[in-house]
Amino acid sequence: MTPSAVQTILIVDDEIQNRELFENLLRLQGYGTLTAANGEEALKAIAEHSPDLILLDIMMPGIDGYELAVVLKADSVTSNIPIIMVSAHIDCKARLGALNAGAEEFLSKPVDPTELWLRVRNLLRLKTFSELQKQAHARLQERTAQLEASNQELQAFAYSVSHDLRTPLSSIAGFSNLLQREIDKNSGTERAMHYLSRINTGARQMSASIDALLLLTQVSRTDICPQRVDLSAMAQVVLDGYLEREPDRLVRIDIEPDLLVQGDPNLLGQLLDNLLGNAWKFSSQQAQVHVIFSSATHADGKTVYAIKDNGSGFDMAYSDKLFAPFERLHSVSEFPGTGIGLATVHRIVARHGGKVWAESAPGCGATFYFTLGV
Repeated sequence: MTPSAVQTILIVDDEIQNRELFENLLRLQGYGTLTAANGEEALKAIAEHSPDLILLDIMMPGIDGYELAVVLKADSVTSNIPIIMVSAHIDCKARLGALNAGAEEFLSKPVDPTELWLRVRNLLRLKTFSELQKQAHARLQERTAQLEASNQELQAFAYSVSHDLRTPLSSIAGFSNLLQREIDKNSGTERAMHYLSRINTGARQMSASIDALLLLTQVSRTDICPQRVDLSAMAQVVLDGYLEREPDRLVRIDIEPDLLVQGDPNLLGQLLDNLLGNAWKFSSQQAQVHVIFSSATHADGKTVYAIKDNGSGFDMAYSDKLFAPFERLHSVSEFPGTGIGLATVHRIVARHGGKVWAESAPGCGATFYFTLGV
């Protein structure tokens, strides 16, 4: 019902003078009215017209007001219709009986017109608001379902495209390697060698991008299996791997011990690999790499984890691009990469019910913060 439509009130009373009195009072306020002399007539009128509110007498022959209210509130079709019970009994027992039967309000006879108008107005406002809220919720659910379906289709498409690109890319890489051998045998020109090198470099970059895109779609499709995870130990394993590959780098690592969380160990492993990998990569131009992994408890009781480095940093003016796929704040020639890592981080954190953000300045390193809501 729209707010501008005439709202209809059903008056149920076995005495005609009461029905006429209520009709006159309510019509003065612009309401439409229906009348019923007993519970049976009321049920029929409700089935045919679905009133917006019911003004219900308690003492009636046959089905009395208490019984009728119980029936209406038990039915999902009529349970949302507000009921004002009216009775000449003013004792506490009558009021409690009305409320126990499901009535929203109680009025004593003789009814004060102003009180009647105010109670009717307030209940109808609440009913209208409730209906609008339900409609908005239904629209939101429908929109959410549409977005989820579109997102699943997009992820499936990205996965399919990435997977299908592997075969032709493998052919390019394979035949370029064969061509490299032939050129080596026949002493190819420097220009030919340069062109072939560009082909191989492009194929490797494309392969890395495909792998990253497949990982990103997999992160969204994988079911989360929460377990107790030691982030401290996991971070140490990740950094030990980087140290093994580059043993000559001067490195200082500070990892807060016993950072225990609930989460999916595989996804959290990818999260740390990306964040610590970035700290390692963007600190490569420093004489000494310094990586700090710590935590702090905020005023709201949430634990915030932080990974800090002393690398090249970035301009916060472009921070809105950080977690978008294929967005880069540095050129590939400066720091190699696919532009997918932080998008993967964002998705992993979101799937754990948390948030991720960063603080930095050019030449001053960067700190990445994240929470986990699981």
